[in-house]
Amino acid sequence: MAVHTTIKNDIFTVIIEDDFSCDAVFDAWQKGMEDGAFQAPMRALIDARGAATEPAAMTAADEGRLFAEIRQCFIPHWAIVASSDRCLFEIARMICTCSDFRGVDMRAYSDIEEARSRLIWSNFSQQDPFCRIPVSSCRPNFIRS
Repeated sequence: MAVHTTIKNDIFTVIIEDDFSCDAVFDAWQKGMEDGAFQAPMRALIDARGAATEPAAMTAADEGRLFAEIRQCFIPHWAIVASSDRCLFEIARMICTCSDFRGVDMRAYSDIEEARSRLIWSNFSQQDPFCRIPVSSCRPNFIRS
């Protein structure tokens, strides 16, 4: 199971290869966002081209014990490139279930370069009226219950 992150400019990329689980994705987010190169708000790209076509299902127990408060750390326009529609659905569901990103604009692409280009073209800036954390001191909060 391989899930890891990279940061290039203002794009935070989660790379999912082979089989994946909610725990692995959650751990990769947390580790990547602790990197000194992480500077909020960032653009998010999920690269699941190498992911298994039948991901490990997220159980009700997983859904109840993992939660990431990261909304203020990203612009609300995400790009996902996945190996199949099922994989795409599972990743999007996982993100919305285990984070405060319900209602985020997640767009699916078939090509990684197109996804990167669309993220860069997006002129969207961080405008979350519920966030009272100064962007310069934004740090994510990962909750494991």
